[in-house]
Amino acid sequence: MSESHPGATNARALQSVQELQAQLPRGLVFANLIETDQRYGHRKDVAGFAGALREIDACVAALLERLRAQDMLILTADHGVDPAHPGTDHTREYAPLLAVSGEMLAREAGGAGLGGVRHDGALADVGASVLRWLGGRDAHDLPGQAFIS
Repeated sequence: MSESHPGATNARALQSVQELQAQLPRGLVFANLIETDQRYGHRKDVAGFAGALREIDACVAALLERLRAQDMLILTADHGVDPAHPGTDHTREYAPLLAVSGEMLAREAGGAGLGGVRHDGALADVGASVLRWLGGRDAHDLPGQAFIS
């Protein structure tokens, strides 16, 4: 990582992601939307959690509109949490994962469709996929299997 753009709120972090997407010709932008987890999920704030998801969804829509062919967007979590479930611990074994590239979106616009696939694997698979995307190689001595070709 060569720069840090602190975002104490989801809104600030999402704003930074949008600004960096417009500025960077190539690179990695990592954002931790901490409020979704700590402020809403673990605090059992169902309305706040739903609002956070709506804000994230609106931002993702804007990011997808500006996704270039060489870009890839990956959305994931480090764990699942159901704010309506009793207790404050993690409540789901599986974390969501959405990965899309500008190239995939262009194929869909051309009528070829995304041909989406399900990927069940370790969180390390995200790192392996990013390495392949940015570096064009795999790291056989690190955990994880890339889910992109």
